[in-house]
Amino acid sequence: MKKLQHTNHSQKKILSFTIIPSTTNKVIHFSIPYWSIFSFIGVFLCISLYSIGVSKNLSQTQEQLLITTNNLTILSSQNHAQTIEIDYLKGRSEEIEEKLIALNDLQTKVLSMVGLEDPLEEQQAANPLTVLVSRSDNRIPVVDHNYDLEEDIILLDNLIEQQTMNFEKLVVDVEKQLQYIDSLPNLRPAIGRVSSNFGYRLSPTSRNREFHSGIDIANKTNTDIVAAGSGVVTFSGYNGAYGRMIIISHGYGYTSVYAHNNTNLVKVGDHVAKGDVIAKMGSTGRSTGPHVHFEIRLNGKVINPNTVLEN
Repeated sequence: MKKLQHTNHSQKKILSFTIIPSTTNKVIHFSIPYWSIFSFIGVFLCISLYSIGVSKNLSQTQEQLLITTNNLTILSSQNHAQTIEIDYLKGRSEEIEEKLIALNDLQTKVLSMVGLEDPLEEQQAANPLTVLVSRSDNRIPVVDHNYDLEEDIILLDNLIEQQTMNFEKLVVDVEKQLQYIDSLPNLRPAIGRVSSNFGYRLSPTSRNREFHSGIDIANKTNTDIVAAGSGVVTFSGYNGAYGRMIIISHGYGYTSVYAHNNTNLVKVGDHVAKGDVIAKMGSTGRSTGPHVHFEIRLNGKVINPNTVLEN
């Protein structure tokens, strides 16, 4: 019985508190069960542990958020750099395409100047880069992603620049060559038969041996006489035994002479093109019939016209 009473007394232990305010005479007494202290401590510990856990999780979350933010910043920077690079490569691609088109135009100009046609003209107009590759080795290029694209673009740009320079020089050379060919007095000046060739012969008038400085082409009176090459008329008039005569300077040291004409149709200073009618055939001067006496002089010395004439 005493043991039970001791147990009940232990379970009813309480803590008493007395508060004496300094401002009043009223004394405050209160008591709390002893076990509530342990409950409060337990609750406080639970709350503290929970707060620590929440704080730790929050710290980890903030750290992950910071890492994610940094990653997003890096990705954004990389994306911006790639956008700039793509824009740059796009611009370079357009420059390359424009240069290829200009190069194609130069090639077409050269081919047109020499009277040829480009068999790949239509394909090149559609895709000049593909045709440039096909012209080089007739193979489709294989893309290797290990290559430095910018380096390839620079190499291609340099190649196009060099080819452009080559074509520009070729255009100048072709123009000079065409000008030379156009000026060369190699066109037969009249239709008819060759009645006397270049070299020594018996004179048709004196019957003496003499040097004939040109060729004679005979035909009917007023047959057209044309310029053997393009040039400038330096003489048009009457010249003794030559009768009515025309001299054309073609440049490159060449001059041509057309003599015994019935009528001269050009005057000194006129620019004539190869094939232009410059006179009418006649028999003026020392002549035995209607013909044109045709001479070619190189650097002032007569040469055999047959070495220059194409026909």
